[in-house]
Order: sequence, then C-alpha cells, then structure tokens
Amino acid sequence: MARAVIFDMDGVIVDSERYWRDEIEAILEAAGVGDDVDPEDVIGANVYDQYDWLTDEHDPTITRAEYFDLFDERAKAVYTEHADLLDGFHDLLDELDARGVPTAVCTSSFPDWIEMAFDAHGLTGRFDDVVNAADLDVPGKPDPDIYEAAADALGVPVTECVVVEDSEHGVLSASRAGAHVIALETTVNDEMDLSPADERASDAADLRQRVLAALDATGSD
Repeated sequence: MARAVIFDMDGVIVDSERYWRDEIEAILEAAGVGDDVDPEDVIGANVYDQYDWLTDEHDPTITRAEYFDLFDERAKAVYTEHADLLDGFHDLLDELDARGVPTAVCTSSFPDWIEMAFDAHGLTGRFDDVVNAADLDVPGKPDPDIYEAAADALGVPVTECVVVEDSEHGVLSASRAGAHVIALETTVNDEMDLSPADERASDAADLRQRVLAALDATGSD
C-alpha cells in the first residue's frame, strides 16, 4: 500500500549527477585515487561516507576536510549554472498535492547545496519534509536508515512509500528499507546495478505515470 512519495534530489529532481560525475572524477584525481576508483563507485553516497570508504579501500593523499572542500567549491556551479529541473516536476508535485499525498526529499547532499538547488528551481516549501544525511547520525546510502528517517518524518511506514532514485547506492538504500522503488534511468546510471528497484522509468513522463500508477493501485486518490 503506497501513501507517500519520497524523491532523491541529485539525478532525479535535478540532473546534477551528470555534472557531478565529471567533478567527482577530478576530485578523485586530486585525492590521488583517480586511477583506482570509478566515479560510479561513490555517486549517490554522502561525501564523508565516500571518504571513509576511500580510506578503507585505497590511500587518498588529502584529508577528509580537504575532500569535502573540493566538493563544496564545485557545488555552486553544479546547482545554479548547470543542473536542470526534471521535466514536468512541478506539475507532478501539483498532482500529488491535489491528491493529498505527502512528499519528501531524501538526499546525501548537504544543506547549502539543497538550498542552492531549491532556490534555482522554485522548490522551497514544496515538500512536506527534506531529509539530508548531514543532519542524521546514521549511516548514509546504501544503508536503509536515511529512508527510514524520511518515512518517519512523513508519519508513514516506509513500506507504504514510493521512492524515486537514480543511483546504485540510493536504489539499494530504499530497497533495504522496504519501500517500493522506482529507478529513473539516466545517461549516468546506464552501467549501474539498479536491479533492487521494483520498476524502472525511462524518462520524466514515464516516471510520472509510474508514480501515479503506484498510488492508484492502492486507491490513494
């Protein structure tokens, strides 16, 4: 039974992942692990979780703070100059509002980055809640905790939530939490393992149909 919708931000609400991929490639190079790590290995994970993984598996040549600073320096251009809003996204939110369906954003991005994206695309105040990894003392994606927290914030069991994700880490996180997961296919994730998703959407129009169908199947309207 689906009664709420939770969206990932990067790669779903805004097409930032295709820009972040190039930036992450440069960041990994600056961290001294560019020859060993594919950007897809860390896309979708919290920046600090990325660094912890790098130190476990590789040998970065910069500190944790320096790693974050590299991301922070590039965030403004990604969110305010490059990334576009998903086609028809405001219309989809209007439809969900009209049905009384609660919505949330669940993201590994940091508060300042979320604010940049929301300001650029008129998204402030459009969701019932915004949950980001930086505010939670729990493991980030691909662990399920962040989606469990987002469902709690909406007051809806996570098993009654539709989650829209695009990254391997995000899909796995939402699936482990027990949500109904729709993976949005993009030019960035075509080689990622999205198999834990319950279904896939090929584009924005297909995503809208699938989200509404998941709600209609349980009589949410």
